[in-house]
Amino acid sequence: MNEASESRIKEAVRKPIALTVTAETASTNDDLKAAARAGAADYTVLIAKRQTSGRGREGRSFYSEGGLYLSVLLPWHRESAPFVTHLTAVAVARAIEREAGATPTVKWVNDLFVMGKKVCGILTESVLVGETRRLVVGIGVNVNTPTETFPKEIKNIAGSVTCDTSALAAAILNELFSLFDDFSVERVRESYRALCFPIGTELTVLKGDRAYDATAQGLSDDLGLIVEYPNGSRETLISGEVRVKANL
Repeated sequence: MNEASESRIKEAVRKPIALTVTAETASTNDDLKAAARAGAADYTVLIAKRQTSGRGREGRSFYSEGGLYLSVLLPWHRESAPFVTHLTAVAVARAIEREAGATPTVKWVNDLFVMGKKVCGILTESVLVGETRRLVVGIGVNVNTPTETFPKEIKNIAGSVTCDTSALAAAILNELFSLFDDFSVERVRESYRALCFPIGTELTVLKGDRAYDATAQGLSDDLGLIVEYPNGSRETLISGEVRVKANL
């Protein structure tokens, strides 16, 4: 991506944004949190082609060697804040479907899969600026990434979408801002539930260094994952990690 890409994205996004496009950085989320502390405005956007220290949830490394790595600075609102990761997943899914012609599925809570392969991860973090809390939403999408370039440890689970990267970036931002600025919890619930894996999906629930078999039973009103264990007991997961035993 270059200056021409930056201009194309700005022209295509239906909301005024402060946009920086760079070839490489350590972490777009970290950069944007630093920018927020330095006075950056809401709806500041940072896009990189490559991250040298990309990370996912719970500090795990995130493969960032060629694709779309995008972070957005958003205001913190009490009603929408608990659902920002979910609405972002909906926004990215819609953008991928429009620009790449693919149909993503959400693996609760923050991963998007296409044809059984992970193509996107989302990381939402908060940053305190003075007494004001704000949100940084990081979105990493594998775009036009050859399968052979993935490290061997993720080659069997990682996938990529094929499309114009600038067009996908603009589509993601438009969908995200539409859902965020005109937030409706009912609309987000309905859209997210339609994308998430179905009832009866066999899962592995990870808690620390232990793993538990379970089946998905649906999503709660706050979009926690309701699971049922083999002994018949149920639990609503608000955070944590699950793995799907079969391809989505």
